[in-house]
Amino acid sequence: MKIIIVLRNIGPYHQSRFESLVNANLKVYAFETRPESKEYLWGLSNSLKYQVIKFPISISREKDISNREIDCFYKKNISLIKPDAIVSVGWADRSYQRLLIYANSKNIPCVVVSDSIIKKENNKKRFFLKEILKKIILKGYSSAFVAGKESKDYLLKLGFKDERIFHPWNVIDNKFFENYTIKSKKSEYKYFLCVSRFLERKNLFNLIKSFSNYQKEGGSWGLKIIGSGDLYVKLKKYVDTIINKEKVEIINWLQINDLVQYYKNASGFILPSYFDNWGLVVNEAIASGLPCIVSKNCGCAVDLIKNNQTGFLFNPNKNDELKICMKKVDNLTKYEQLKMVSLARSNLNNYDLDIFSKNLKKAIVFSIKNQRKSLTSSLLLRLVSSICS
Repeated sequence: MKIIIVLRNIGPYHQSRFESLVNANLKVYAFETRPESKEYLWGLSNSLKYQVIKFPISISREKDISNREIDCFYKKNISLIKPDAIVSVGWADRSYQRLLIYANSKNIPCVVVSDSIIKKENNKKRFFLKEILKKIILKGYSSAFVAGKESKDYLLKLGFKDERIFHPWNVIDNKFFENYTIKSKKSEYKYFLCVSRFLERKNLFNLIKSFSNYQKEGGSWGLKIIGSGDLYVKLKKYVDTIINKEKVEIINWLQINDLVQYYKNASGFILPSYFDNWGLVVNEAIASGLPCIVSKNCGCAVDLIKNNQTGFLFNPNKNDELKICMKKVDNLTKYEQLKMVSLARSNLNNYDLDIFSKNLKKAIVFSIKNQRKSLTSSLLLRLVSSICS
């Protein structure tokens, strides 16, 4: 069975997932719509088990090429491959919109990947009209492959039928992180690790403030924050305002083979985001054997963290809660930590590459047998993609 997967650009997560599909006897072609994107500073192996076909370079590396160029690219390449189905890793970009138009016109079943969730508490509310438009667009997809429970609930809210929804999309190579042997020298002190892009919604300033309060109340661990983004300099300056600043380190982006050593040397993990559709770094931390503190506003929280059992949850809008969770992790006995990590890893087994490939294959087969297409969806997408071009 031949499939095309269309996404912005390929990272280590995608590489391991796509290779698991190849191992499940699927012939995989990957289209990169933004091959020069620097949204994530990923590095990849050149040895791939699947074929990658890149879009022409856009004037802006973070934007799609013109609609005419997109249509020409699909006409040329999809007609040559003749796939049994197409997997679209999103629906908001014009490249995804034009993809569904083409797939519907050629009677090729299309699977949409979604990790979108219902916004929580003080986060941005969704516009009613926009949600109506999404309902119409979704009628063109034959099945959906989602991150987890919250993203499934969102599609159900938009009218997508339960039997057409499969999961999980957001998986990593659990065994790589679990079995990795440390090569670097052990840190001289225990530390909390946070891996995150340096964005406002990641709540990193509050993380540093909460860590400072944890220190003031006798906490002895350190804090290392690893990532990339425009807030790097501001975060470094903010660290200078707290006590024991020598125990806080802001580290620029690391590739997986370097990053995994920090996971293995850490004693606890924190994802403090005001909002995240999922948070794959939590998968990595659990697989690495770390007790995790996770914001309730992260999509993965419902699936991966049962409070006080497989990790700790906190409200990112209540400053003291994060500090309290830090103290809880610090005070775990060895037995309590091992029990928590064991339960978390056992749950993470439901989010591994084998289950990913097995269930995505089910979603593809379902889409072929229960194909849907919608003229209304295609007409709407023509209008939307033209307005946005």
